[in-house]
Amino acid sequence: MFRIVFLGLCLVFGANSVAAKNHRIILSVSSRAAAVPEIQLDDELFAQIPQISMTVQTPWYQMPQTFEGPLLRDILNLAGIKDGEIKLTALNDYTIRFPVSDAFKYDVILARKRNGKIMTVRDKGPLFLMYPFHQHPELLKPEYFRRSSWQLNSIRAE
Repeated sequence: MFRIVFLGLCLVFGANSVAAKNHRIILSVSSRAAAVPEIQLDDELFAQIPQISMTVQTPWYQMPQTFEGPLLRDILNLAGIKDGEIKLTALNDYTIRFPVSDAFKYDVILARKRNGKIMTVRDKGPLFLMYPFHQHPELLKPEYFRRSSWQLNSIRAE
């Protein structure tokens, strides 16, 4: 609980500095909660959230890749999103909806790095939502592959 409160305080105070510094926002998260209507993260704030890494084989690369980023559930917790559905939108306007429960059932991450390097737009960045396919065989289905959005830049509670 302390970790979530601390992160929330960092983001609330950091959000003001994002606007002041005019950094490029890589992720906007919109909530239904009035207390936290939207969180905007630039690279600096995104990096302050605890990061994990996973090496996983995906349909998009021939060899296993190592992805690094925060858990989706940590981002959702910061925005006060606990249930329902979320809508993910990518830079090319690709959208996908899925249940918030995925983020709490699995260690889904919002990868900012692949193989130790920040992902560019040309390389499926700024963010690539990645499921732990290597830990859960039940995720090896087209339904979950579609949910693994790349060039992700927006999450909205539905």
